[in-house]
Amino acid sequence: MNITELTEEIVRGKGYVVLPDLLSPTEARKTRDLILQLDRQERQQDKLVIKGKKKRLYGLIYKGDIFRKLVQEKLILAVIEAILGKDSVLGGFSAHILDPQAQRMGVHVDYPYWAMPSPFPQHPILEIQVIWMIDDFTVDNGAPLFAAGTQKLAIKPDLKKFEHTAQKITGSAGTAIISHGLCWHDTSENKSDRPRISLLGNYTPQYIHPLENNLYDFHQPAFDNFTPRLKKLLRHTSMSHQPIFEMQFHND
Repeated sequence: MNITELTEEIVRGKGYVVLPDLLSPTEARKTRDLILQLDRQERQQDKLVIKGKKKRLYGLIYKGDIFRKLVQEKLILAVIEAILGKDSVLGGFSAHILDPQAQRMGVHVDYPYWAMPSPFPQHPILEIQVIWMIDDFTVDNGAPLFAAGTQKLAIKPDLKKFEHTAQKITGSAGTAIISHGLCWHDTSENKSDRPRISLLGNYTPQYIHPLENNLYDFHQPAFDNFTPRLKKLLRHTSMSHQPIFEMQFHND
């Protein structure tokens, strides 16, 4: 599919597209190893966000070249900019670890829609999500469930309708799912015997308040090597001109 067909499918079709093989198996494996290493480090530092059998890691942009590569992946950014515009920014980027026996998250739309009353505005589009499969997503390890076409309803999810229409999205490690923020979705249960890892990117127009703090775990040496595009995605170019270290109080 070309960019026009991909955006059409996200906006007026199923509400999502699946793009395989954007990462090689070797890259996906190295990314998984790095996330698990960070998991161990942040657990020791009491920084890991844990909810039951689910874990989140933040501040990844400053912790590995692979993360900086993924948020700027050319095809994905081309699709996002075709939908949200050239001034789209990164509202959040985190690792999501589903440990064995992790239960469903709950049917939802994405931020900023879940912070708004239903019915939601259909235009302009306020968010596009990217799910990176760092593990193979299978029918038994927590693959996401999507209810096709529900982005066109622009309302709070109907749980009964979701259960009747949602389908699991499976794929090999290195695949990315790009979805409309209004498309109803959920994680499924991880019934396997190992953690299932993904990366979640939240992209919005520049005027939407970010979901996450882009200065969390700020690291100056990493920042000094950021591309201009990455600095724009993280809103650094739209901040005041005070020295960056003076803004680190946001991490406290």
